[in-house]
Amino acid sequence: MANIYKNAQFDIDTADSAKDVYTVPKNSRAIVQNIHVANTGSGNVVVQAHIYDSSATTQFTFAKHTVAASDSQSVSDGSIVLEENDVLRIEADSADDIEGTCAILEINRD
Repeated sequence: MANIYKNAQFDIDTADSAKDVYTVPKNSRAIVQNIHVANTGSGNVVVQAHIYDSSATTQFTFAKHTVAASDSQSVSDGSIVLEENDVLRIEADSADDIEGTCAILEINRD
């Protein structure tokens, strides 16, 4: 069993469409420790974080924050556990204004 620390960077280029940021490998579990976003635009932007639960074939929203212009913040209010094939997705109501990074601990069972 190996613990692998990863960063998953993202740049939201489409408004109101969830972007896949990280997918858990089929032989792993993952703990998302932080999701940090920066608003590089000139207006406030609403950012949402979702988990696509592959076992339930359903997307769940777990965070929704307004990020002020030229500001940054953490949008995860705590650690999130992802299972095999789950997908972390980020969405913003404005294109080309939000970018960021996710700190992830991947636990490989091989």
